[in-house]
Amino acid sequence: MNCSKTHKLISPYIDSELKAKDREAFEAHIKSCRTCSIAVEEARNQHNLFSYAKQFNAPYAFSTRVMANIASEKTGGFSLTPLLTRFAEVIVLLVIIFSGIISGGFLAGNLMPEKLSSVTSSLSLDIFDPAPPDSLGGVYLAMTEVRHEK
Repeated sequence: MNCSKTHKLISPYIDSELKAKDREAFEAHIKSCRTCSIAVEEARNQHNLFSYAKQFNAPYAFSTRVMANIASEKTGGFSLTPLLTRFAEVIVLLVIIFSGIISGGFLAGNLMPEKLSSVTSSLSLDIFDPAPPDSLGGVYLAMTEVRHEK
């Protein structure tokens, strides 16, 4: 008997529901396998805990009400409410995102035009000095200008 089969038979073993042949194979396996014997002991401890637990009687007609609720849920059919709720959530999220984009564009364009012009002018390449003629960059520029002049 292997471990996976043994784990499936733990509960019937504890409840004494196994046939003699299966019970002997089960007991032989748990004697040789430490992991399975620990699993059997843990299951037996849980079984003992539940066997000593206090039992309560269900209220009158409890099972009838439960079964009626289950039957009514089965016959309820398909409901569009969850689908429409998800659709509404997506629409609200998209409205929030697009309103943020539009208001951000409005604020950047109308409230700070002087800052935008200063940023644009600072990115211009006109503020850089040409490379000195004795530098590597100056030599490269001199070589490329000569080719364009010919």
